[in-house]
Amino acid sequence: MTSEILYESPNHKFIYIGKDVDRPDYIIDTNQYLLIHDDVATIIDPGGIEMFSSVSSAFAGEVRMSNVKFIFSSHQDPDVVSALALWLSITDSKIIIDRIWSSFISHYGAKPNNMIMVEDGGMKFNMAKDYAFDIIPAHYLHSPGQLNLYDPISKILFTGDIGAALIPKEDLKSKRRPNVFVKDFDNHIKYMEFFHKRFMPSNEPKKIWIDRVSKLDVEMIVPQHGLIFKGKDMVNRFLNWFDSLNLGIYSK
Repeated sequence: MTSEILYESPNHKFIYIGKDVDRPDYIIDTNQYLLIHDDVATIIDPGGIEMFSSVSSAFAGEVRMSNVKFIFSSHQDPDVVSALALWLSITDSKIIIDRIWSSFISHYGAKPNNMIMVEDGGMKFNMAKDYAFDIIPAHYLHSPGQLNLYDPISKILFTGDIGAALIPKEDLKSKRRPNVFVKDFDNHIKYMEFFHKRFMPSNEPKKIWIDRVSKLDVEMIVPQHGLIFKGKDMVNRFLNWFDSLNLGIYSK
């Protein structure tokens, strides 16, 4: 696994884990993130069950499992959260999920008493005594109940499947240490375009989302698949590209 500290201050860290070149060819590559403030940690999209061993080992090098109090799930897909039962077995954490998926993730081992169900409008979530992150709705992009997470300290926006890119495994294996940031945006489009057109149903939810996140001070967009958009210029390039893209029923 490749790890990268995306932001670090004396009491706050945002960490990336991903680009597992040893994963089987039939498993999609996923990005996992760890948000730490003081002695409280939130895992963001913990990943599939087949990735649990490598992801948990990587995170154990960053934080005590007893300090993991929350697991944030952008949506219900198995590549996002099918390892949930295993994470709940080694942490005393609550799962943050859109309310419409509460009965679905019960199949992954969650129970009502360890769920924090988010209403459609999103919310500000108090993760620690003096810190809160924003839970931003991103419904139908692609899941009908997808959530984003904005960290106001690092100014990092976790976007789930928005900005996702399907990077060929051979591109990862060709480098000693896979790059995690978008360097050439125009070249990166070919890894993003089909996914966004095929998996997102229409332009209307996209417009609502862009209007909302454009009001935030974002230094980095971190998706659940592919590479990270670092710096305001790259963030704006992605938002402008996404705004101009016709999705789903409008893409033909």
